[in-house]
Amino acid sequence: MTDKLSNWQHGIISVTILFFVSVAFYLIIIQPALKIRINNAERIDNLSFQLNKFSTTKAQIEQLKEEIKNITEHDVNKGNFLEGKAPAIIAANLQKKLKTIIETNGGNLVSTHAITGKEDDSYPKVTIKVHMQVDMKALQAVLYNLTTNKPLLFTDNLLIQSRQSSSKRKNRNSGQIEVRFDVTGYLDNSAI
Repeated sequence: MTDKLSNWQHGIISVTILFFVSVAFYLIIIQPALKIRINNAERIDNLSFQLNKFSTTKAQIEQLKEEIKNITEHDVNKGNFLEGKAPAIIAANLQKKLKTIIETNGGNLVSTHAITGKEDDSYPKVTIKVHMQVDMKALQAVLYNLTTNKPLLFTDNLLIQSRQSSSKRKNRNSGQIEVRFDVTGYLDNSAI
């Protein structure tokens, strides 16, 4: 079996070996290198797209921050909300304001009781339950002051009762009525 191969058989075997070596070289070295290069090119394209997207987003964020700043500087509703950070302090200030309004208009403040709204409300509120003694003219003035000044205050649950008194007190407190109502103001979320 040691036959000598002819030149053309030797050439065919050499070409076949060269072909298999070339295919093996391509499959082992060149194809993985090309695949890595294609994957890297795709990844670079993807990252470049994301970078451009984030750059655009960053510019949009800066623009939106500027718009928010302009809107808050020119906010016409700014004075409509109660000012302060702690609802308990805001309620105490509102009670003082109510006392001043009632007494300035000739009424007698009997009591106030503060109720704060839930923390998860979109606009937390502070409600003051008011009990006062006034005449009709003072009641009108108090309600007018509450509804026309800022911050915006809303009155509801208004209960008006005439006072039953003895004949001695009748002369002293003539025309006085008992009035109970709730006064509600809202807090701006950005202030809390």
